[in-house]
Amino acid sequence: MMQSYNIVFGLMEALGKKWTVPVLVFLLIYGGTHFTKIKRHLKVTPRALSNKLKLLNALGLVEKNVMENPKKVIYTLSEKGKEIAQMLVGFVNFSK
Repeated sequence: MMQSYNIVFGLMEALGKKWTVPVLVFLLIYGGTHFTKIKRHLKVTPRALSNKLKLLNALGLVEKNVMENPKKVIYTLSEKGKEIAQMLVGFVNFSK
């Protein structure tokens, strides 16, 4: 029981941090995309975006896919990330 609480608490704490929700919703809308596209559309600093993507990846919400030829990195939502992003969008629709 305590472990479940810690997982939920950690997730809620991460969602409360700056740029977390915009990154999740952006990836839900645009699907797999490059770091630069996220940075340009959200107008976030590279350092802040890098930290946020690392956090979301560690939580299992974002997947980092490295393609070799040519070398590209694509960020996508995991299934868990899609569910959470859809819930966040649902809150906006619910409040209307």
